[in-house]
Amino acid sequence: MSDEEKRGFVFHSSQGETELSIEEVKQLAKQNDPDGLYALGMAYLFGWDIPQDEALGYKYLEEASDKGQSEAMTLLVRMYMQGEYDGMDQDKAAKMSILAAKDGIPDAQLYAGLAYMDGIAVKQDYKEAVRLFRLAANQGNDEARTNLAFLFQEGLGVGKDESKAFKMYRTAANNGNLNAMFHLAIAYEFGNGTKRDIPKAVEWYTKGSDSNDPFAAERLAYIYAEGIEGIEPDAEKAFELFLKAANAGIPGAMFMVGYCYVGGHGVTADVGEAKKWLKMAADSDIPEAKELLAQL
Repeated sequence: MSDEEKRGFVFHSSQGETELSIEEVKQLAKQNDPDGLYALGMAYLFGWDIPQDEALGYKYLEEASDKGQSEAMTLLVRMYMQGEYDGMDQDKAAKMSILAAKDGIPDAQLYAGLAYMDGIAVKQDYKEAVRLFRLAANQGNDEARTNLAFLFQEGLGVGKDESKAFKMYRTAANNGNLNAMFHLAIAYEFGNGTKRDIPKAVEWYTKGSDSNDPFAAERLAYIYAEGIEGIEPDAEKAFELFLKAANAGIPGAMFMVGYCYVGGHGVTADVGEAKKWLKMAADSDIPEAKELLAQL
């Protein structure tokens, strides 16, 4: 393989783009160059042009992050948020996000916005959260757009505007954001910022449930259990959805599964199964579960 064929890592500088081979990346990393450390960390983490070694990948990414490499910081925070990396705590993730956000990285702006919204490692500041979410959303980050919509919906750090929130939820949902799909369905179900439309709510809850959102499955289950505004009651479908949400750890859904087993709603009555699910719900501090369990 020629030197040209081996090249594959693109570096950006004031002089333009430079494409380097993995060997050249290793040399940069050996010189403690932050971008070289980041590139080599990525190469080891994902097995790009080199045998995969996650431990070594994280080592180089951490070294790059310690030197202020914004992309390395953002990647480590993202993997921490997704439960794939345990080399930091919540406060460190927030501080790293705020630093990386200054370089205009959308995901870093999102995570920094969350830190300010929730007051993690910094004083809670909704206006700063709005600013950061807006910056990220303007670069196409739909999770940031969804969080910005929530702040508009609640009037936190910005004037309350449910109509604007609805439109932002709709945009992000149409782009496939799962969180936005749930909020859009809620908006249709309760008429928040738009006309109440139960069939539309069902449509979006279904999309969310089909994408393994347990919260969407639970809300959809209640609609089928009750049957409202043109949606026919369907006890079997409701039970299946409650069970799906319960298996994902939603306490309220655990109670409903137990309740269905007690009364035979959408499933054959089974006291043993009822007790199992009601106990799980009771252990998650659902008072109705404790009351019903005491009656069995």
